[in-house]
Amino acid sequence: MEKFLIKTKGNTDPRGKRKVYFTCYPTDFEHYFDKICEDIFRTHDCAIYFTEDMTEMIDDEDKMTSLGQMNLFVVPVTFRLLSKPNRAMDEDIAYAKREHIPILPLMMENGIDKIYGLPEKFGELQYLNPYSTDLTEIGYEQKLKKYLESVLITDEMIKRIRAAFDAYIFLSYRKKDRRYANELMQMIHRIPEYRDIAIWYDEFLTPGESFRQNIEKALHESKLFALLVTPSLLEMVDGHPNFVMAEEYPAARKAEMTILPTEMVETNKEELHDKYKDIPVCANPKDEESFRERFLDVLKRVAVSENNQDPVHNFLIGLAYLDGIDVEINRERGLECVISAAEGGLIEAVEKLRDMYSKGKGVAINYEKAVRWGEQAVAYCEEHEGEESEHLLTAWHRLAVIYGNLNQFEKTKELLEKVYQCEYKFRGEYHEHTLDAWNNLAFAYGNLGEYRKALEMHEKIYRLQCDILGKTHRSTLVSLNNMAMIYIELSDYDSALKFNQEAYDLRREQFGDADSDTILSLNNLAYTYGKRKDFEKALELYKKTYELSCSVFGEDSLNVVSVLNNLANTYAELKMFEKEIEAREKICVLSDKIFGEDSMNTITFMRNLAFSYEDFGDYEKSAQIFENIHSLSCKMFGEKHPLTLQILSMLALSYRKCGNEEKCRELMKEYFKHSFERQN
Repeated sequence: MEKFLIKTKGNTDPRGKRKVYFTCYPTDFEHYFDKICEDIFRTHDCAIYFTEDMTEMIDDEDKMTSLGQMNLFVVPVTFRLLSKPNRAMDEDIAYAKREHIPILPLMMENGIDKIYGLPEKFGELQYLNPYSTDLTEIGYEQKLKKYLESVLITDEMIKRIRAAFDAYIFLSYRKKDRRYANELMQMIHRIPEYRDIAIWYDEFLTPGESFRQNIEKALHESKLFALLVTPSLLEMVDGHPNFVMAEEYPAARKAEMTILPTEMVETNKEELHDKYKDIPVCANPKDEESFRERFLDVLKRVAVSENNQDPVHNFLIGLAYLDGIDVEINRERGLECVISAAEGGLIEAVEKLRDMYSKGKGVAINYEKAVRWGEQAVAYCEEHEGEESEHLLTAWHRLAVIYGNLNQFEKTKELLEKVYQCEYKFRGEYHEHTLDAWNNLAFAYGNLGEYRKALEMHEKIYRLQCDILGKTHRSTLVSLNNMAMIYIELSDYDSALKFNQEAYDLRREQFGDADSDTILSLNNLAYTYGKRKDFEKALELYKKTYELSCSVFGEDSLNVVSVLNNLANTYAELKMFEKEIEAREKICVLSDKIFGEDSMNTITFMRNLAFSYEDFGDYEKSAQIFENIHSLSCKMFGEKHPLTLQILSMLALSYRKCGNEEKCRELMKEYFKHSFERQN
């Protein structure tokens, strides 16, 4: 794994930590890497792997030995990533999808959902949006924390898994032989009797002052010292014995362990016996039967494979192979073990399969299979625990979410209705769980287009929250925004204004002007005035939002870009073209700085600027900008790409408005030529 760099929280040792792989479009690295690492480390102590050069291809050996052992892939999603050839999308993410390694896409740009959802891109995989301005949804940090908790296995579960193994083998090898180490582990685990034997190797040992204590503990707990033999085992390092020769092999002999050398590559036997005193005869892995018998003979006193019919044991061993806990990652075998445990009636395994298939963790997303296991989880809870069980309520809710992903909103509503009724019955209407259930049900009605019913429910939630939490609690204020959103859906902008105004006034009073939620609330208020066609008032509020955003978030933040865009659109509505152009010029500068020149956001903002100059009557300037956009689009996508052709037609029309019919005809000829070539 030498070509991979590692970042950890506080620069601590990465060994033994869950492995997260960060990949992205090359120019996106400087924009997003540090921020995403900071967000992850806020809640999880993991090791984040990445390459210094995001254009360097990763060979098949490194994919198998390094990428294949990752617990999670994280990728910032931009239009560049989705539309241009790059290693991250074409190789890394494609590999993770093939191997069913969990992927966490973080959406960094707006307006690219359509291309994101293409089967060859991310398909049905849900993303998180770090820059969401929706005050009515669960915050990004909370969503990220919950997602990481569901993907990165806990220390408590790791202890359970390690206790389930029949025995441990200590695998000693040179780091440069990592590929052969993986092969040897797979050979060992292909022996049916050794499926449940774990393997200690260097990544589970902590270096430094406590090394000897750790290696002695690992050797003491292991039943066998497996020595991987290749010519590199004989090499000296700066004139001194290598680590295996100087430390691990002598420690194994001192501990009087059974030593089994396995010759993975033909090695000079005389030199091997000279440098490794009293080394036994090497096992030959090419002779599978002899190899199997040698291992069986060495470990014949170890009780193995006695628990294969125990669902709990199979479940824990399955998790070990899914997550690479003291064994190589083997998702197919892990899935088999978990399915066996689920079919044996273990509810933990049933729930694991439900979550795996619904979120694409270790398997491809399959909502139909997720429904099957989700329904089985519900049936188990109903039979064994009854409706008073929180376990059952969770099972109903998880199944409701899966039905929602299948757009079966009626079934979602039915299940959420059950959750609410039970919460109400056993906790009362004032309990926070009851309110959460009621809120989820209200959104279910909204998804069905039953806005009046959803509004009625949101109003009741708000009244209850006022009684329980108080009018100024953040959750209560979110309910005000929820009601405003429903009124906007109903085109009742006066009522929407009333609730957004109240939410803003209360946030401002309670948290101050500089609070991020207050600023977003002010933005919502300005938006509502815009929907009422009161653009003068909307402009006043957007100006204030812009000033506060610059002060709180920084003048070159994404929040400022969003507000500036709203401000520019409002100037356009008021025919204040010079002010509109000034705002759009700022947006283009910021977009180039934040997203880079070759970003779909930048192209969109430049196109808006060109239209603004056109509205202002400056056709020459508009044509000049369209020339720049066309050149950029050709560079990004090619001259026959639909977007490039669309921009070319706009450029032609710009020249016509400039009075340059000859240039217009020339460009339209080019447009039809490329369009014809594309179709044929």
